[in-house]
Amino acid sequence: MADSNLSNDPDLTNSTAFLCGIGTFKPKFLQRFANAKCFLVFFCLIGILQGAYFTYFIGILTTLEKRYSFDSSVTGIILIADNISPALFGIFLGYYGKFAHRPKLVTFGMMITVLSCFLSALPYFLFGSDTKLTILSKNNEAQLCNEYNSLASEHCQRSSQNTLAISILFLANFLNGFGSMAYYAIGTPYMDDNVKKKNSPLYLGATFALRIVGPTLGFMLSSFCLKYYENPSVDPGFNNNDPKWIGAWWIGFIILGLAIFAASFPLAFFPRQLAHTSASNEINCTISKSVCNDLIQSLRKLLKNPILFFHTLSITFQINGLFGYFVFMPRYMESQYRKSAAAANFFSGSVTLVAMVVGVFLGGYCIKKFKPRPRFLVGYMLSIEIFAGIVLFAAIFMGCETTPMQIKPNVIHSLHQKECNYNCSCNTDIFSPICDKNNFVHFSPCSAGCQSFIKENKQKIYQNCSCIIPDDENLKEPEAKSGFCFVDCAMFLPYIIIVSLAKMFSSTSRVGNVLITLRCVDEKDKTLALGAVEFVISIFATIPYPLLYGYVIDKACILWSRKCGQDGNCWLYDNDLFKYYLHSMSVCFIFLAVCCDLVVFFMSSRMKNFYSPHKENGENNALQDMSPDADALVG
Repeated sequence: MADSNLSNDPDLTNSTAFLCGIGTFKPKFLQRFANAKCFLVFFCLIGILQGAYFTYFIGILTTLEKRYSFDSSVTGIILIADNISPALFGIFLGYYGKFAHRPKLVTFGMMITVLSCFLSALPYFLFGSDTKLTILSKNNEAQLCNEYNSLASEHCQRSSQNTLAISILFLANFLNGFGSMAYYAIGTPYMDDNVKKKNSPLYLGATFALRIVGPTLGFMLSSFCLKYYENPSVDPGFNNNDPKWIGAWWIGFIILGLAIFAASFPLAFFPRQLAHTSASNEINCTISKSVCNDLIQSLRKLLKNPILFFHTLSITFQINGLFGYFVFMPRYMESQYRKSAAAANFFSGSVTLVAMVVGVFLGGYCIKKFKPRPRFLVGYMLSIEIFAGIVLFAAIFMGCETTPMQIKPNVIHSLHQKECNYNCSCNTDIFSPICDKNNFVHFSPCSAGCQSFIKENKQKIYQNCSCIIPDDENLKEPEAKSGFCFVDCAMFLPYIIIVSLAKMFSSTSRVGNVLITLRCVDEKDKTLALGAVEFVISIFATIPYPLLYGYVIDKACILWSRKCGQDGNCWLYDNDLFKYYLHSMSVCFIFLAVCCDLVVFFMSSRMKNFYSPHKENGENNALQDMSPDADALVG
């Protein structure tokens, strides 16, 4: 049996390669856990937690930008850090990993991820919370005209701290990339090698579906942490709907680091190879003298594999389009639908990612039950990509209408000094929007010339505002309310529904994508193939998309924070430009992915033994006639 306990076969218990434990510590009671099902449990648990790191970081991005004064382009540089390590080490880890003790190697990678979690939280312990906003709030609660206390010099002195914090975050993401690479490129082939081929889709489906719980957990955790102020023991004087709010971004990193450490340690106890594996699937753990030549020959063989080439190219375009979209999706919700950072992360995690879990489970189960032919499987994946592109295109028309209530450069009144606020000495570093009776937004109460305020139902009402034009003759004292003007937009719910459906259907092809990668190469080249794919994806997808999307989204910014004579984070976006830039770029990448998968579709009939074991005579059964002289483009 594929998942049988090794204790059922006394001959196998004599080999330490099949025994659970570390070093000489291999007690008998541990051997009952030496099976694929137990490995799956721990492997999925680690995947959940490791995946949560990425989306947690995505969820706190806008908070980090405000806290350490950097724009989306710098955000893109930080995001590519965890893809530089796979680009540098992916191929070598993929090749030499088959000679190593793979469970221990995955554990080592996860220990590096633990270190990256603690490093990510380090800037808070080095520099503490941003005292500028809390001091300003306490000394000048309403930021009124003629009551401004300048803290610019203090902030400029701390600009070097911001640079160091950005460097630490970059290093932490770089280390996390190594852990993620070890999990995928080493752990996935180990799983596939130690279960029957007919059960592999179900195991992979369970792995990927449960790993998607990780991103859900990450968004939910960021939503929870951002509800509290950066220093939970301090009351800043404003709530989390205020643009100045900086949530407790660092707490989640500590929680994730401790959880990953506790979950990954047991994985190191698993044996080099599970007992049921047949001799045909065993990997010779003796590294030959000509190992470098073998690596070069193996890479050449992969490069001459047209199915692997075009399939990898399709995945690259998909990641550029879909990852770029979903990374900036919380920010898009904040801008387009006026959701707080906590609320945007809640919807991104609890609704859309739950749909992905359902999709992956459904896809893996259907492949296991119906065993579709490779051509049918690729055709289904192709139709799903087309559907995703249509949904993203439709989302362009689902934003809120442009009305005078929305923020535009011509309705941000009194940002610069005018006669009505000339003597107010207003602070132009901190965006504190207020909405007047005419449904126009002012940069701050001070810029609107407001002299006083009252509180009604926990909301500030600013009065005696000299820069606000009365809406009628009866308005003796022009006034405004704190926050943005209310925009009555009913498109948020339809937007969430169609995006969730698109994610669910797209996720049903996740298992098929991995199976094609594993089955279009020789059995002994699976680990190297995954490492090579990881390398290509890092170079041409996961490294470029944060930079591309960060640059384009910055072009939609209409109001930057100004600190120490330089632009900092973006306070406000042009919603129309944001919407068009984000969706159109994603649709273009999906179109390129569809073109590549069309080629894979016509060649897919060449893949054999998709659900049955390879022959034991060493014959290449993964593909038929996949030499460079074959008619590569003919199905």
